[in-house]
Amino acid sequence: MALPIELIREIIGHVLLAPPATVPEEPSSYTTSKPQFSLISSVSLACRTYRTLALEAWFQILFTESPADPAFIQKELPEIHGWTRKIHFSSPSHTLTSLTPWNFSGFRRLQAIRVDCPVFHHDHYFHVPSTVTELDMRAVSWPSPFVVQSIAILLPLLVNLRLSHRKIWCGLCHTCCVVKFAGTVPANLVYTGGLGLPIHYARALSSMPRLRAVSITLPYSLGAHITLDAKDPTHELWSGECDRCVGIMYEDQAFRERWIARKKGEPGFGSPGDSAERLYIKPPALETVEWCFWRRDDEAKDEDDEEDNEEPGDDEDEDEDEDDEEDNKELGYDDVHHSDEDDDHDNSESDGAE
Repeated sequence: MALPIELIREIIGHVLLAPPATVPEEPSSYTTSKPQFSLISSVSLACRTYRTLALEAWFQILFTESPADPAFIQKELPEIHGWTRKIHFSSPSHTLTSLTPWNFSGFRRLQAIRVDCPVFHHDHYFHVPSTVTELDMRAVSWPSPFVVQSIAILLPLLVNLRLSHRKIWCGLCHTCCVVKFAGTVPANLVYTGGLGLPIHYARALSSMPRLRAVSITLPYSLGAHITLDAKDPTHELWSGECDRCVGIMYEDQAFRERWIARKKGEPGFGSPGDSAERLYIKPPALETVEWCFWRRDDEAKDEDDEEDNEEPGDDEDEDEDEDDEEDNKELGYDDVHHSDEDDDHDNSESDGAE
């Protein structure tokens, strides 16, 4: 007696479910999140009906390394339009450009996109259906606010945003930095009420009306100046500041209090530096910001330390550097190598205020 089709579909779906990860995935590994077809290949050989069910389940995730793949697959297998729920694009090289269009508009049931690519700009040619509510962005080598702004431009109706990189934006020195913590590091920090993002990230995402949750996963190594408290995360409201800036600038207690107030969107003590253009802006629907941490190995630490000594854009064209400067000004900072806060702090001894 043949098993009901519904039961076969449930069996295939259960087999293809990935086991829960015990170790966070390396953000620059460029590995596929799609299960191997060998898991269900025997079922696909049983009969035509079972093969269709197997293909339907397997193509719920579409893994591609070339923007040309979706068009080819849709031509060879038109049913994929109704099967795919998630697209995972992985490219270790800088191939995602305005000349390589992404056209997923025909995927009428697409819900999530994952992108593993070291460079991401808003001039990328994107066509995705409005059904997409989740983006998982990984492995960007320089995750500045310009990258986050590009996400807001390309996918304005996102509900969930996940970021996983080796570095994070420091709102004090306006550079991307590796993360260093002192003491016991919690597995995660959860902020509510729309707080907890780097100030420039929050401003870039403030145009997204449906964004409810942001998750940021980062590796860390040992530092000396930043201690996280999972029981009282809003005490310092850490949101990406680098160990060096905290060590230097938090020595000034008045500055520290003003800076934390600014991260809460509150003008601090009437300081002229706390003008509206520099305060935290909450994305309108944002409810939760979760920071997840994992301990990186010594080899990865050495690579990141070397990268930190390089200037951003060393491998980019001069034209791209000029474009970045313009985008930096639009986001509210003029130079990714220098912070207004540094000037404020340097002058604090003589002026007595920021």
